[in-house]
Amino acid sequence: MGKKLIIVFIVITALELYNITFLGSNFIKVFQLAGIALMALILIVQLVYQKEINFQKHFNLELLLILGGVFLSMFMAQWGHNQSLSTTFIAQRFMYFYMAYWVLHSIKVSIEDLENIIFWFGISFSILYLIQYMVHPTVIFDVRIAEVRETVRIFLPGFFFLILAYFLTLNRLFESFTVGKLLAVFLFVSIVILMGTRQVIFTIMLLTIINVLFSKTVKSKLLILILMVSMIIPIIFIFQEIFISLIDLSKDQSETLEENVRLRAAVFFLTELFPNNFSYITGNGADSYNSSYGFMIQMYRDTYGFYQSDIGLIGDYVRFGALFALGAFLILFRMIFSKTSTSYAYFNYFYLSILLTLFTGGGPFAQADSIVAICFTLYIMDIDKHDRSISMEESNTEYELTEALDDNHYLNSN
Repeated sequence: MGKKLIIVFIVITALELYNITFLGSNFIKVFQLAGIALMALILIVQLVYQKEINFQKHFNLELLLILGGVFLSMFMAQWGHNQSLSTTFIAQRFMYFYMAYWVLHSIKVSIEDLENIIFWFGISFSILYLIQYMVHPTVIFDVRIAEVRETVRIFLPGFFFLILAYFLTLNRLFESFTVGKLLAVFLFVSIVILMGTRQVIFTIMLLTIINVLFSKTVKSKLLILILMVSMIIPIIFIFQEIFISLIDLSKDQSETLEENVRLRAAVFFLTELFPNNFSYITGNGADSYNSSYGFMIQMYRDTYGFYQSDIGLIGDYVRFGALFALGAFLILFRMIFSKTSTSYAYFNYFYLSILLTLFTGGGPFAQADSIVAICFTLYIMDIDKHDRSISMEESNTEYELTEALDDNHYLNSN
């Protein structure tokens, strides 16, 4: 229970308490730093006192590449943008949540506990999103809120927990059907549609169909498809205004591609922000409101609507450079193509959803909440690899023993 509480606390600090308005930004910042300090303390204690042998960590290289990019970018923030090292060190605190990977290995949380945490944080995100949506324009959470496409888009922390919880619950629904799981899937899909993001909506729909068709646990694919259609039809009727506005928007943007704000933001950040050629390797560093660099980035948001969080991995590359991007791509490649047990097949679809929306939204590799979700999947993958290797060794040993007994029987009989 204590291990589970530690992880829940770390997740809540990564979520910045969902930026509840009345808590204030200073309290939330201190609270997040407390989560980072706790992770650092756990790792120090493990390094000094823990002597037991841990199972193999297969993603050390990728995470060290990412953190190496973060480290190098600090110096470019100082040399290229006159932002001090100490200011950048605090500004990039969200990246320190990659420590969660090593913390999980240190305290050895069970997979069942982690999957329960994933599920309930997906539910929490959905409920809080609905609350903020219904009380708008009253602001409960101090986050970016935009009224577009016949809906209110709320950039609440925890979105990737929602997506991970959706594929996890869908996978478990295929294994054993319950009404509760079906309702949870319906809730998650409803929130995705309510957000009004075309790329995410169609990505989730596409991957869901692929999941059904290729799932090894689905006994009757036709029955599942019928259930899905019966679920989708009322969803379309409920959110028909959103779907109509998305279709109209797609027609407008197909005729005026040069006016696409994401495209213009990507071109701008890739061509105008880098102070020198070397910065294309190191990145520019995380910006802070406590420097002129941070004010400049905020001015681009306010004046031109250019958000680095709207252009996915490109925006993250602009901040943290080539090593970061390499580490992120290696994680994507390995998690999509690595062999997993059937119970963890939802990893593949989670990372495929990231790949398909890699340049059209907030990059998951540089947001505290999604970083923790990613660390969960990497840790579970390590356990799965360990368990499968042990199972294979036991099978080989059993086979060798059987062969030896057969040989001995043959010799005795002759």
